[in-house]
Amino acid sequence: MTSPAASTPPNQVTIRVPATTANLGPGFDCLGFALDIVDTVTMARSPRGDDLSRLAGEDRQQAELVLLAARRLLTEANSDIGGLTVTCRRQIPLGRGLGSSAAAIVAGVLGANELAGRPLDQEALGRLAAAIEGHPDNSSPCLFGGFQVCAMAGAQLWHIGLPIPPELTAALFIPDFPMPTHETRKLLPETLSRADVVFQTSRAALMVGALATGRFDCFDEATQDRLHQPARGTVFAGMWDLFAAAKGAGALCAYLSGGGPTVLALVDGPADAVVAAMEQKARGSGIGGHGAIAHPANAGAHVVACA
Repeated sequence: MTSPAASTPPNQVTIRVPATTANLGPGFDCLGFALDIVDTVTMARSPRGDDLSRLAGEDRQQAELVLLAARRLLTEANSDIGGLTVTCRRQIPLGRGLGSSAAAIVAGVLGANELAGRPLDQEALGRLAAAIEGHPDNSSPCLFGGFQVCAMAGAQLWHIGLPIPPELTAALFIPDFPMPTHETRKLLPETLSRADVVFQTSRAALMVGALATGRFDCFDEATQDRLHQPARGTVFAGMWDLFAAAKGAGALCAYLSGGGPTVLALVDGPADAVVAAMEQKARGSGIGGHGAIAHPANAGAHVVACA
C-alpha cells in the first residue's frame, strides 16, 4: 500500500528516531516502548553514489545500517533515486539494549521513503523494518511510538499501540561494555517446558494489562522471565544485583532492556534515587558504566526537515 505522495520529493531529509526498550522481561520479541533518547539522521541525494567516506568508527557503523535499510526500501518500492549520503547525531549507545540497530533501520526506511516520494505507507514501513531487524519489538515502537504489542505472521506485522502511564520514569544503568544481541541469542534455550511456557505467557499478558491499566503493583511479577534473562545473566553476572538495588531503592520493577546489558527500572515519579542505587551497586561490583534517566515517548520516528 502506498502513502500520500510527496508533491515534490526532497533532496535531503532529516529524521528523529527514538531509542526503545524491548522484552520488558517476559515479552520476548513482542513487547517494547519508545524512550526520549533520540538519534537524528540526515540523508541526502549524492551525485557521486553512496558516500560514507567522512564517517568512521561507530558513526560509520550506524550509517552503514541506515544505508542498508534505505536500499532495501528502494528495492521494495522499485525506486531509483541515485546515490545517498548519511550523517548521524547519536544519543543512543550501540550494543547496549536500547534499540540502536532498530533506530538505524527505521531511519533508513523512513528517510528513503521520503526521498522517493513516499511510495510506501506507514504500515508497509513497519513490516519492512521488522523484516530487516528480524523481530518487531524494537522497530515497531521506534516507528510508531509509545508502547507496542507486536506479532509477526510470516511477512505480516500485527501491532497494537497502548498508552503508557505518564507518571512513569525509566531509571537506566548503561554498562560500558556491549552485549551484541545476535551473540547473546545463541545462549537462549531451544525449548521450554510446559510450565515455563505458561509462566512466560502469563507474565507477558500481565505486563500488557498492568501497563494498560496503570496497575503498578503488578509490575514486579509481570517482568519475571524464564527465557532470556537467566541465560544472559550468565555472561552479565552483576545483572541480578542491579535489579535488586533498583527495587531496593523504590523501583516498581527492573529488567534487562532488550538483549542488554542496560538495566531498566520503572519508577513511579522521580528516579534519581534508583539511578544512584544502581550506580553504587555497580561500583561496588566493579561494573563500569553510568546511570541515566529517560521517559517513555509517545512520538515515534518522524521527519523534522526536508530540503
